[in-house]
Amino acid sequence: MMTKPKKIALTAAVILCAATAALAKDAGLPNIDIQMTCRESSSALSGLTGNDNQDFDACMNDEQAARDQLTKNWASYPALAKLKCLKPKEFLPGYVEWQSCLEMTLDVIKMRRDEVASAPADSQAGGQSTRRRAGSNSRECPVVKTAEDGSIDWVINC
Repeated sequence: MMTKPKKIALTAAVILCAATAALAKDAGLPNIDIQMTCRESSSALSGLTGNDNQDFDACMNDEQAARDQLTKNWASYPALAKLKCLKPKEFLPGYVEWQSCLEMTLDVIKMRRDEVASAPADSQAGGQSTRRRAGSNSRECPVVKTAEDGSIDWVINC
């Protein structure tokens, strides 16, 4: 059983995540200075490869292609994935990195949906499997169920 302070903290965390996710959902793709990112990246690599201009041009092409793809698919990314993956204030942010993170996050969401869909019917009825109730520690806690848009449906704090 959870104590009152733990319940309050969990409720506050869920509300904060939902509010932050709503903000991330409504905002568009952040703009970053890919020339600065590519310049810094290519100058760091130039000592190793000696191809400063080729590295810069390749970086610019990759970043622009990733930005175009992110813009095209922006509405399909869940808000929580956007919140987790897009870090415009990090050192040398990049669209390629963000695109990779979003795609991996979508893959994880799909795997979790498939896992829930393939679980026995009795394990979904109470939100916990019989193994879980028997005390097995095979699953990480807390268990968070997310909706299609990335918002939180429910949380089991084990």
